[in-house]
Formats: sequence, structure tokens, C-alpha cells
Amino acid sequence: MMEPPHHERTALVTRTQIADRLGVRRPAVSNWARRHKDFPTPVRSGDMELFREAEILRWLANRTIPPRQLVNGERAGTTYADRFLARGKHREAGPKAARSLSPRSADEDRKAVDQLMGRLAERVRGPAAMADFVNLCLIVMYVRHAEPEQWRRIESAVSADRGAQDVKGLLSSLGDMAQDTLRRNGDRTDMRSSLLQLEPRSWDDLVTAVRTAAGTGVGAFQLVWESFSSRDGLKSTEFCSPAGLASLAAELLLAPGRKATVLDPYTRGGEMLAAAYRHIGDAGGTVYGETLDGRLQAVASLYLLHLGVQPKLSSHRSDRWPPRREHVADVVLTNPPFNMSDAPGPGRRTGNWPYGPPPRGNDNFAWLQYVLEALVPGGRAAVVMPVKAGNSVNSAERGIRRALVRTGAVECVITLPPQLFSATPVPVSLWLLRRVEQPEREDVLFVDAQELGERNRRRRVLRDTDRDAITAVVRPWLDGAELDGAEYALRAADRGLSVAVVARADIVSEECSLRPADYLGSGHYGAAPDAARLRAADDEATAHGHGLRLLEQRAAGTGGGYRAGPGPGGWEEALLGDLCEIQAGPSYTRLPAAARAGDAGVPLVFPQDLVEGRITDEPHSHVPWKTAERFEKFLVRQDDIVCVRTGAQRRPALVSGPQAGRLLSSNVTRLRVRPEAGVDPQYLHACLGLRYAREWMSHRAAATAAPSLSSAALAHLPVRLPPIEEQRRCVGLLEDLARRAEAYEAYAAALGRLRAELAEHLLHGSVEPL
Repeated sequence: MMEPPHHERTALVTRTQIADRLGVRRPAVSNWARRHKDFPTPVRSGDMELFREAEILRWLANRTIPPRQLVNGERAGTTYADRFLARGKHREAGPKAARSLSPRSADEDRKAVDQLMGRLAERVRGPAAMADFVNLCLIVMYVRHAEPEQWRRIESAVSADRGAQDVKGLLSSLGDMAQDTLRRNGDRTDMRSSLLQLEPRSWDDLVTAVRTAAGTGVGAFQLVWESFSSRDGLKSTEFCSPAGLASLAAELLLAPGRKATVLDPYTRGGEMLAAAYRHIGDAGGTVYGETLDGRLQAVASLYLLHLGVQPKLSSHRSDRWPPRREHVADVVLTNPPFNMSDAPGPGRRTGNWPYGPPPRGNDNFAWLQYVLEALVPGGRAAVVMPVKAGNSVNSAERGIRRALVRTGAVECVITLPPQLFSATPVPVSLWLLRRVEQPEREDVLFVDAQELGERNRRRRVLRDTDRDAITAVVRPWLDGAELDGAEYALRAADRGLSVAVVARADIVSEECSLRPADYLGSGHYGAAPDAARLRAADDEATAHGHGLRLLEQRAAGTGGGYRAGPGPGGWEEALLGDLCEIQAGPSYTRLPAAARAGDAGVPLVFPQDLVEGRITDEPHSHVPWKTAERFEKFLVRQDDIVCVRTGAQRRPALVSGPQAGRLLSSNVTRLRVRPEAGVDPQYLHACLGLRYAREWMSHRAAATAAPSLSSAALAHLPVRLPPIEEQRRCVGLLEDLARRAEAYEAYAAALGRLRAELAEHLLHGSVEPL
């Protein structure tokens, strides 16, 4: 096997780059890592898992390429390591990619970045913006690793140790170096002015920052940018796209090794374009970016140069929504700012809005249309959107959603795990769009991936295995594969995902929601209850003498057992809003804390009062009788159901006789069954306690910055109903089981007390065993 060049021995590569250089698909690399215990251990850089080239080469050296998989120029006995090295040789063309000059662990880089971005940053930047200090770190990191000739001049200036009088001189030299680097690579951004804004407290502080940044490995570049993005108080325009999210978008829409033109019309720090480059590999193609902020353009340029990509970025767009595009692309990957608006101006009038004019004050749906217009016919886009955009009540946005669905522009919507961004709590989804002349399929795929991801400090990250799970489910759909519904749902469930395939006509007919949670759990590709699992539970109960033989009773028609699979004839599905009057509690301004009394008056119902499906007997607060008279419509009656409106979701509570007459607080909502609805309140309460209903409510509450479940959203919860007599039999059976469970719990508690008491006497000899 060939010996790797010295400069490559400490380089880091991603799974996608390994697969590209070996001529295999990316999941093959993940399979190797899962099946072989000796596969190299990755190091983490932010959201990314990287592997040392030297370790990968050693692992591949003993693996010969099968004869049928040899390509032109490869002889029998060629190893995967030989191919890996051979295909890595021609990567030196173009800008010089940054390379580690000495091995650095991920922990070492993390500690160095923590030092840089902590108090040292405050001492060096002075009154300047944090972004100016970040520019200093990034330019030092890039030039140190990629342009040794330039770096030697800076190293000479740093070593001169001429003291405080030369602080501005060193900053000026760094600024000249940054300007020269960017302009040689086609970026006219004025980074020099940014660096001259810094006002270090001392020469030593500046030198410490420069040397700390220069001493990091190549993985630290992204860590600095992510650390800046996680700072509190940033706007939606300022933070970066998580690397795992950017990689997912690229893996869904880009075929490894296939040439493509990729555009990001809101480039941020270049994360989407970097992910696209990593995924395309050596196949060629072009990555373009547009920015509205020159500071971010400089960061994006440096990030791409860091990877060895010639940046093609522009920030000179005078009209935010130009009717004619400078570039069109095969694929658009972008993370536009959330819930923000451009300043009023000609852009809103001259923009091209084929799906309808977006509302003033929110550009979410302007970005979607701008993206679609940037695609070639048949081109695809992945757009990060706030979950709330999927079912916003704004009439203009609802009309645009309807037009997008009718024309077949929406292929798939994926709800992503919460807290992917440390700078914002807004939950997000990934919309996969396609520019088509005529709809190519009659359905839209909805995927719930909220349960994936791994906790990392203040947020969650998408691991390689999470991305593999999503792509394994979504790619066949995008490729037009014919899918068996039940098998497809089970395959998704095995990977921790829930899916629903919904006809476009069904989406358009109502509120035209594009939020996956509005379709999951209501019968679309849902897995039926597991009859074998029910039978096993029943057998276990019988073994203890307590079984009800539920399934046999159902089969014989003698009782209220559970039936696995679709409901029998006569069952219907209705929306909660058609079954109940939904009344939220009075607003906080109408019933503030100051209006509450101590232990006298009408008890209030708060979320914390909802315990195990009941309202606690001891209320936490009251309202004076006279005050309560003004809020009569907010009182609860027996058989009302109370749900959490604001805050963490709890199981809804059924109002019993003793709690009737209590008053709703601002944070709860009351459901009152309509007399003509044909539903038993106790049956409905049991339905709302089911896992799917609790998850449905939790997901909708989580779709806002602060968990809040509106009455309008709650009204869309689907409920399956048998005839009223069947409802009552179901309720009777469940109550019987509950009574038995309570009796056995009391019996078990009594046995425990008896054992403890007996032990006191038996083990002291005061009684003798029989």
C-alpha cells in the first residue's frame, strides 16, 4: 500500500468524503462503523463527526476490493486504501484547503475555542462587536493552515514583542492579510475595517488571541462560528445553520459524486454550501451564495476557502426580491431568517409572486417563492422553516400554501428535533420543494423526526445515524418508488420516525396545513395496535389469576374488549371542535395575580391541578366571590374536560361533582361536549389520555417559542368514535380495570405493611413461623 503524504496523515474527513473516495454510498460507511468494532473512532467538531485519514487508511489496508467492483486501472489485489489515496491526490487544485499542521484532538480544540470566546474575547474586542473578534479568529485560523507564506509575516510581527505601541500595527497587518486573501479569491468584502474596530486592552491580550487561534486544528474553525452563533440576543439573521442540519439537507437532495449547481440565497456562514461541497465531492459543479450582510459574506468565504472551495458569493443585491435572477440552480439549500420582514420598498412591489403575494411583516413565504424561482425546471429545494409556518392562520399564507400544494411544488415536510438552534427556541421543519410544470404525484409525505437527535450542551444535534434514518425513509419517496403503506410505516417506526402520506386534495380541502403533526396519528399509514402484545399482556394477567380474557370476550361478542386494527363498522372520525365547545380561560390582563384571594372564594384551576386525569381536591388559589361573578362563562361543570393551554402538557382532567363550579385560570382550556355530538364525555376523556392524543397536543404546543396550545389548534385534533353504546361499554371496561388495579395496588400495599410488621416480630423471636 502507498504511504500517505505527511500533510495528509493528520487530515480529517467526513463519512461522505470517505464514501466518495471509495466509490461507495454513504450508508456503506455507516454500516462498516456499526458492524466492525475496530472501525476508527470519530472525533466530534461541533455537530460533525470526523475521522483521521491515517486511521481510515490503516483500517482499509487489509480490505481488498472484490474483483467485480474493480474499476479501470485497478488490478486484482487492489485494496480500498489504495483507491482512497489515489482518489485523494487530485484534490489539491483550486484554493488550498486548510490542513492541520499537528494532530489536535476535538477536546483540545474545544478548550482553545472556549478560551478564545470567553473573557479573552472581551479583553481584545473592547467596544467593538463580537463579530469583529470572530473575523480575527477565522482569518488567523485559515491563513495559519492554508497560506504559510502569508502566515510567516504575521508570525514575525507577533514575535517582535514591541509592546502596546504596535497593537494597531499588528491589527493593520492582519487586516491587510485578510483583504489580500479574500480579494485573491474573488471576495471584495472589507474585512480590514472590521479588524481595525478592535481595541485590545494590551499587546499581550492580542498576541494571546492570535497564538491561541493559530494553535488550533482545522476543526476549530467551525467551533468558533458555532460558539458565536449560540450567544444570547442574536437575531434570526445572525446565527449559523447547524452542521448536522446542513448535511441532512445536502444528503436528501444531492447524489454523491454527481455534478450539480447549488445555490444558497441566504448564505449565513456558508454551512449549507460547505455541506453541498462535501457531499458532491470531486464530481464538479458550482456552489453559489447570496448574502445581504457583508460581514457574513466574509465568514462564508473563509469557511469555503477553509475546505478548498472557490467562493462564488455576492452581497450586492439592491432589490431583495429581484424579478430576474443572476443564477439558477439544480438544487437550492437554504435557511432563511424566520418570521422577519424586509423594510417596505420596491422589492415588495416588484417581486415575482406566482403563488400569491406574501403578507407584509413576515417574509417566510416570500423566501419560499424566491427559492422556487431560482430552480431550473425539475430542480429541488430544501428550505428550513419554522414549524408554525405550516399551519399559520394568516389568509395570505394559507392561500400560498394551497397554491404550492395544488401545483405539486411541495414533496415532503419533515418536523425536526427541538432545540437544534441554541440561539432560538423556535422549532423548525425542513420543506422539500420541486419546480414542476405539472404535478408528478398526488400525495405529500409528512415525517415526524422530533424524537431523534442527541443532547449536546444547550441544544440537540443530528448525528450521522439520525440523518441516515431520515434519508432511508425520504429518499425512496423522492426517487418515485412505489411504497406499500403499512410496510413503509413500520420501516419508518423502526428508525424512530412517524410518517403520513396524504393526498394533495385532502390537504387543500381544509386549512391547507403543512405541519406533519396535523396528519400523524389519524389513520394515515399508522401502524395498527399489536394484537400479539395485547394477548401477551392478557396472558400475564391470567397467570396471576386476574385476567379478563379480553380478546376472547371480543371474539365471542360477550364484553367490551379491545379490537386490534381498524375500527368495526359504524365507527367515525371527527374533529374535536365538532364535538365540543372549546373555551380558553380568561386572559391574564382580565384576571391578573392581584385579583386572586387567599383561601376563600371560588377555586381556580391551574395546569398543576391536573393530576392523573383528575383535578386535585386542594386548590392552589381562589378568586373572590364578587370577582368570579364577572367570569361566569369560565366556570366548569361536571363532565367538562380541562386541558393545559400554556406550559408543559399534562393529561387532561375530567371534572367530577366536587370540582364543579371552579374557575378556569388563564393557562387552561375547557372542553364541553355538545349535546348533539353523540359522544360520551368519559369516553372522550379516555381518548384524550391516549398516547397519540397527548403527543398530538404536545407537538402543537411545542410549535411556538413558549409552549402554548391554542383553541384553534386544539379544534383539529382527530377523534375516532364508535356508536354511543359501544363508547359506554368501552368506558365500563376501562373503569372496571381501573378499579381492579386500585384494589390490587391496595392489596399489594397491605401485604408490604404486613411483611414489615411481621419482620419486626419474627426476626426478634417474639413470634415463631408455623
